[in-house]
Amino acid sequence: MTTTRTPPGAVFAHAHGLFDSGEFLAAAALLAELATEYPDDLAVRLLLARAYYHSAQLHRAESETRAVLAADPENAYAYLLLGRTLQRRSRHAEAGGPLRMAAAMGLAA
Repeated sequence: MTTTRTPPGAVFAHAHGLFDSGEFLAAAALLAELATEYPDDLAVRLLLARAYYHSAQLHRAESETRAVLAADPENAYAYLLLGRTLQRRSRHAEAGGPLRMAAAMGLAA
């Protein structure tokens, strides 16, 4: 018997729809599975970081955002997200660096 598997693009689209609907925990659950299966897919990892941020899983948001920046140090949005995450974790002094970097790259902090 063959098992059908939902294509990863369809799972990502569904997770993105959940995110857009404000269902951040459900989106994070799907995206975490995708990130495990496709760890080099930075779009998945960044949306996962955003879902963690919006569901107040700030330690996870920080970890995922740092992973995105390690792979793509020119990602201005990831710097902004990291700065905002650090602010929400009351690490304001540490947040300054990523926020300045985002601003230097053209994103308003």
